[in-house]
Amino acid sequence: MFLLLFACDKEKDNVNIQHTAKIVGFDLNCATCIVMFPNDSLIIKKELGESPDNCYQTVNLNQGNFKIGQKLKVKVRKAKDTELCPCIALYPSYNYENVFILEYENSNDLVLNDTVDLYYKGCLYDSKKQFTICFDSVITDSRCPSGLECFWAGEAAVRFKWEKMDSAPFFIDLYTGTKDTIFDEYEFTFLELYPYPSMGNTIELKDYKARIVINRK
Repeated sequence: MFLLLFACDKEKDNVNIQHTAKIVGFDLNCATCIVMFPNDSLIIKKELGESPDNCYQTVNLNQGNFKIGQKLKVKVRKAKDTELCPCIALYPSYNYENVFILEYENSNDLVLNDTVDLYYKGCLYDSKKQFTICFDSVITDSRCPSGLECFWAGEAAVRFKWEKMDSAPFFIDLYTGTKDTIFDEYEFTFLELYPYPSMGNTIELKDYKARIVINRK
């Protein structure tokens, strides 16, 4: 009984680990994405099984939402037979291992000492330090819309998620204009939140981007 419980806990832990996935192709028969795990190939082989060319067939990422070369931070597990659509189960284009993406965030390589626009729910990844920073959520945006006269200029604040490999994530809320916030080995400056609100226009969450600068101490 102990061994059975331990195995279940281990499987649960594995699917809660984020990996960097790269979109390398599409299954045109099913309009789904083919991915590789360039930074975690050995771990992925152990968890999901070996797959030809180190490529994996996603059963639930639709081609229309992604582009070749795009990087994602994902939580992934093996796909169950009941999750395979008919075009994969009956008419497979490849013999890749089938995987199910539990969660994903857009991810790009971290560029240090430069101004970067980080989009809502997007992430930046430092492969050398196995470190990720993500635009998690907008806490407040009470900035006075352009075209109006306000007694108070208002303010905008964003929650950022910082995470190192095999460590619990850390969340920090910062207001625009916050300079040189120290986290671990990094200095972080949050310059501005775009777009700026304007009279009569509603900003959707997906349209937000945070302009930031990250330096390594």
